Amino acid sequence: MNAANTCLATALALATAADAFACGACIEDKVAATYDHAVIAKAAAHHRIVVFAAVDGPGDAVEGAKTLVGAAARVPGVDRASIRAAAAPRALSFALDPRAASPEKALAAIEKGAAHGLRLALIRVMT
Repeated sequence: MNAANTCLATALALATAADAFACGACIEDKVAATYDHAVIAKAAAHHRIVVFAAVDGPGDAVEGAKTLVGAAARVPGVDRASIRAAAAPRALSFALDPRAASPEKALAAIEKGAAHGLRLALIRVMT
């Protein structure tokens, strides 16, 4: 391997490593932003699941979080006291009675109720 190839290989390795550590909004960050141990414990005691979602879309992140909380509170099966929303990174979590709705159906209903072009992506379900 000549010097030019060695430099190129080193540059590619460093660029790849930097991308892996510098996401700034990875799944774990989004879960941590809305994680509440008391909500998890209460949900487990009542045979509920806790749904974590990533939020994407236009507009102010703080106002979007408020809109999502209101929309989530209107969805059957969502425990209103469990709803957590974060503006940075943009995320949402809530406890859900799985007999009332699946996580995907609950998220679709929240998106529809938010009506500001906000999109939710399921990132984790804790049982």
